[in-house]
Amino acid sequence: RGRARAPEEGEREFVQNTEFGYSRKDVILIGAGLTVLGVAAYYGLQQTGMNAIMAGNFVQLFFVLLLTVGWVGSYLFRVATKEMTYVKQLEQYEEAVMEKRLEEMTDDQVEELSKKVNEDGE
Repeated sequence: RGRARAPEEGEREFVQNTEFGYSRKDVILIGAGLTVLGVAAYYGLQQTGMNAIMAGNFVQLFFVLLLTVGWVGSYLFRVATKEMTYVKQLEQYEEAVMEKRLEEMTDDQVEELSKKVNEDGE
């Protein structure tokens, strides 16, 4: 890893996502938490009198169903709210193209475009 450098002209500054679940540490914590929960459920079911094979099968089935439904649900939520990576990348690309076009325009063209936009907005 190198030192952080200042963005050059025309480059966007890198902003790291600090929400929970978006870093390696968070993924490791989630995985460890689910593992501990599974082991606790396995031994907890055995303490209630269930044999080890049935407890293992029950915990495995429960976690597979839970994680599958959770993953599919989160995917459908991202699709519905258009928070998918592709959509975000497309928006960033379109914005960058428009910024580049605006930079290439002369002052007269920018002023003419501004007048046109104001007329359309009224």
